[in-house]
Amino acid sequence: MDKKYLLISEVLKPPFDEGIKNVAFSVHKHLKLRCRSVSVTKAGGGENESEILPVSLNKLFLNYGLSKLIRSHDPDIILYLPEASITFNSFIRAKALKFISRSSKVVILGVKQVDYSSIQRKIIVNFLKPSSLLLLGKFERDFFIENGLRVKTLPPAVDNVRFCQATHEEKEKIRAEFGIPKNKTVVLHVGHIRPTRNVQCLSKIQKIEDVQVVLVGSSSTPTENDLKDRLIKAGVCVIDKYIADIPKVYKMSDAYIFPVVNNIACIDMPLSILEAMACNLSIITRKFGGLEDNFEERKGFYYFDNDEQLVELVESIKTINASEINNIEKIKPFTWNKFTNVIIDACEELI
Repeated sequence: MDKKYLLISEVLKPPFDEGIKNVAFSVHKHLKLRCRSVSVTKAGGGENESEILPVSLNKLFLNYGLSKLIRSHDPDIILYLPEASITFNSFIRAKALKFISRSSKVVILGVKQVDYSSIQRKIIVNFLKPSSLLLLGKFERDFFIENGLRVKTLPPAVDNVRFCQATHEEKEKIRAEFGIPKNKTVVLHVGHIRPTRNVQCLSKIQKIEDVQVVLVGSSSTPTENDLKDRLIKAGVCVIDKYIADIPKVYKMSDAYIFPVVNNIACIDMPLSILEAMACNLSIITRKFGGLEDNFEERKGFYYFDNDEQLVELVESIKTINASEINNIEKIKPFTWNKFTNVIIDACEELI
């Protein structure tokens, strides 16, 4: 008999326009295809997807509606993807889920780095261990394993049907829609318009001759307006409204820049880089999270350490022929179906 799953995440709400939300929604969709699963999110704050149940959630998850739902579904596995990743409080909530469900295995999916105090570390390993811990990268992996937690590192994943390479004609058509000159080298970044993302460095790239920088912000995350105004004044094309057909902005671009340095400013395997690879863009990125564990530096995929290197690399990619870039082949094995299979395999090892 198929095992029953309950996926719970505070962020399973549209618009799905940033990393943690997209991971949660992709896992939801693919679990539904593979298992008897129910997905739950926090009630309030706008519309819900029809297949995702809104439930009132307090900070400890100790509320009647959630308890009733868990006991009626009686899941074999509760998969918890916390909004703030695997914070100390997320471990407490996972323990509460175990208390409510009793017989269910509770698995936490952690998507980005978190800092713990020494006291929190002791409490986690002595009192708050979940049945298993799934990570997008290797942050704290050794610590958890050394202290007896079951840990699995998940592979990258991207929708390589929705995100795909554009033809020359398609690229020109999309640029016309956005008012981007067709003769420019278009350099893209997709992410929150905040200093923690280090997007202020994009103004330096905009100074390069024949380059147009495009910055697409998340509509569900507040924008730092002073920073936005400075970037616009520097000539950066800033789009901070929701774009339903987000693959379009990748398809009209030539290169993707990921300048994020702050480890907690993004999930550990940045989805925007994977989406750009699926569209066969050149990638210029910081050595962030789990990227180096999965992708070597080679033509069309570069790591940089400072703004000077970034500017030099953008200058150099202007002369690369699109046929020389092979990022689309590198990303082909990494599908959400495979990602979900790894989750299911890790969960069923517990039963």
